[in-house]
Amino acid sequence: MISMPSRSYPQRSTIAYSGAFGVLKHRLKQIFESVESLPDEESEGPAFRVHERLTVKYESEKHISLHWRPDPISDMVSDSVVALILNISCEIPKVAVESEEVTKLKKKTIRKQKRLSMHFLFLCLERMGNW
Repeated sequence: MISMPSRSYPQRSTIAYSGAFGVLKHRLKQIFESVESLPDEESEGPAFRVHERLTVKYESEKHISLHWRPDPISDMVSDSVVALILNISCEIPKVAVESEEVTKLKKKTIRKQKRLSMHFLFLCLERMGNW
């Protein structure tokens, strides 16, 4: 059998992400045991290393990049991070919609409370008039 030399090239993936970089780090800490911040000199901006295999870098307000050496575990870690980023990105609009619904519910509740207060006031005035 002839053995062929193999090389592993660093992997890089850029992903659209407009959320807070700290939120991403916090969520990753909930999943992985090791999420360590990197010094700015080493990474040229905010970055952290996940599971000592994957580097997550803040590229701009709308993008982050993932960097890793290809091997089965690092590939699984990167897939997990991408899935989490997509999950967070889907939650952001949902939170905004829910907050609009909460605001509408609060306004409706306030209107009901005002009506009940007025009704109670009229009942009190009516009783006082009968005395």
